[in-house]
Amino acid sequence: MPKENLYCLILAGGKGTRLWPLSRESLPKQFLSIRGDDSLLLGTLKRAARLVAKENILVVLEEKQYPLIEESLRSTDFSGKIKIITEPTGRNTAPAILLGTLRVASEDEDAVIMVFPSDHVVGDDENFRGHVSRAVSLAEDDYIVSFGITPSAPETGYGYIEGGEPLRDGALKIKRFVEKPNTEVANEYLLSGNFFWNSGMFVFRARTIIDEYVAFCPEVYAPIQAIFHQEVGRDVYAELPSVPVDRAVMERTLRGAVIPSSFSWSDMGSWRLFYDFFSKDSAGNALKGDVIVKDTEGSLVKSNSRLVCVNGLRNVAVIETQDAVFVSDLGHSNEAGAFAEELKGEGREEASCLTVVYYPWGSREEIENGQFSKVTKTTLFPGKSVRTKNISSQNLRLLVLEGKALVIGRQGSDELGPGQTVFLEDGANCTVQNKADDILLVLEIFSPKG
Repeated sequence: MPKENLYCLILAGGKGTRLWPLSRESLPKQFLSIRGDDSLLLGTLKRAARLVAKENILVVLEEKQYPLIEESLRSTDFSGKIKIITEPTGRNTAPAILLGTLRVASEDEDAVIMVFPSDHVVGDDENFRGHVSRAVSLAEDDYIVSFGITPSAPETGYGYIEGGEPLRDGALKIKRFVEKPNTEVANEYLLSGNFFWNSGMFVFRARTIIDEYVAFCPEVYAPIQAIFHQEVGRDVYAELPSVPVDRAVMERTLRGAVIPSSFSWSDMGSWRLFYDFFSKDSAGNALKGDVIVKDTEGSLVKSNSRLVCVNGLRNVAVIETQDAVFVSDLGHSNEAGAFAEELKGEGREEASCLTVVYYPWGSREEIENGQFSKVTKTTLFPGKSVRTKNISSQNLRLLVLEGKALVIGRQGSDELGPGQTVFLEDGANCTVQNKADDILLVLEIFSPKG
């Protein structure tokens, strides 16, 4: 490894509302920098690039999320190299995996594909790569291989895989998949030593998984095969069953194998799991951002835009963003997504939109969004560039607040310093570059034409 016929398919279409209010439909968790460095998606891409050539990496996501990945990759060496496949609408993992697999198989009939979710945290070390190498070897013998994480606690937020008879290299045949259990059952699984957390990561030969789709899930295979060959309109995709690959294929196939895995892993699927993954202080608190705590134990406190002070609490989650704050008992913090759904039903913008969106190149903050005008503050890191987002064909004025900007448009380029502006008419866009050593702050002021 790497091999020419080895590919990585990254699933990036999730909505990520379980980490509301930080993660929202307009910016799901895979596009967020959860740990203060790379976004989860970029971390997954870097992990994949240590296993396969960048040109052999594919990302599947919804069409409406394409601008997000375009922005995320703009200043990285993945831009223009990886392949991006868009779904008209998200229909869970079974259609997404098949869509990507058909794309790979059309170019390489001997392909072996690794499937990684984009929003997981995985220890990228020799231990992980050793597990992947074993999985690839099994896949070449036509097994569909899953990574089963050896459980460290009776976790009720994960699905489980029960291992069956032994195969080579420490792998086991998959006996069954189990949905998220209650605490009593999870304790039994932990003690048995034969149940593993379902990581959602797979390795298989392309033609092997396609054969299993044909046999066990024709209601997904036939429409996508037709769409892939453009025999029907893409609107058919929205009528596909929304089904995970576990239920569509893995629970039915006789080719399933699980490798008991010891590398560090979390799907970051709730604030409690977020808390479990991060380092704690002497009182068992996981603190992120501008936070002060007193007489507080076993808690997660995360600030994103202001000072947060917590006093005299135990086992709570406090998550602050600029427009919403979520406070919960840590054990019930997996219900954050239910608040997002309730707010969405009420038509509240806080359900799906963030006022500040962070990218590898900087951030955009919505200052004002009125009926006739909009003001956005863009922060650009040194050496980075960004394209303006005038999608409503309004007039656009750029005002530099701090730093020096090089603005490149259709009519040429302008160098601007603090207090200087440039005016772009009739929906024109431009590229803003920060070639200085300091942060660049620019106001984008959108106004009606005429």
